Amino acid sequence: MREILCINDHIDDFGEKQTERLIASLPAWRCETALRYKHLQGRRECAVGYIEFLRGLRLCFGIDGMPAFAYNEHGKPYLVAHPGIHFSISHCKEAVGCLVADRPCGLDIERIRKAKEDLVRHTMSPEEAETIFCDPFPDLAFTRLWTQKEAVLKLIGTGIVDDLHHVLSPKNLTGISLKTTENPYKGYIFTTAIETNN
Repeated sequence: MREILCINDHIDDFGEKQTERLIASLPAWRCETALRYKHLQGRRECAVGYIEFLRGLRLCFGIDGMPAFAYNEHGKPYLVAHPGIHFSISHCKEAVGCLVADRPCGLDIERIRKAKEDLVRHTMSPEEAETIFCDPFPDLAFTRLWTQKEAVLKLIGTGIVDDLHHVLSPKNLTGISLKTTENPYKGYIFTTAIETNN
């Protein structure tokens, strides 16, 4: 089994000129994707996400070049020329990353966000909500669970679904390994979800 996680939490080091040069170095299709973002921050995250993808592809599989993505019906990207390679890119203001593996995988990175009661009740099961509100650091607990849900949904390739309450049920996690890492100093949390049985 092969996998690699590439994280960059120094994206603020890229000034406007550096970001413009980085975007200009991308293949035309990815350059267009980056330029669809209205603000510099979104463009920077998009560009760095692709660079982290290329780094992971090279380090894990020895593949150089700048391959284009195709997308499934839910918008999950994949590589037509390398169907056995799976990847997931995620970004927020604080960090950008890419998980590359030889089996289905998902990555979600989120800035630590406020555990607002209405949002918690909408996205979490009653048991998860209780866990969050009983935690001494409810914002961390909420963001931790949110990244776990998003990573699983990215792995299965559906994106956000209507029934978020049951995403982390034992039945849905069969054959999936979850790993969550918290970086409160930098203000973000990320979770990787990787299929464990083929």
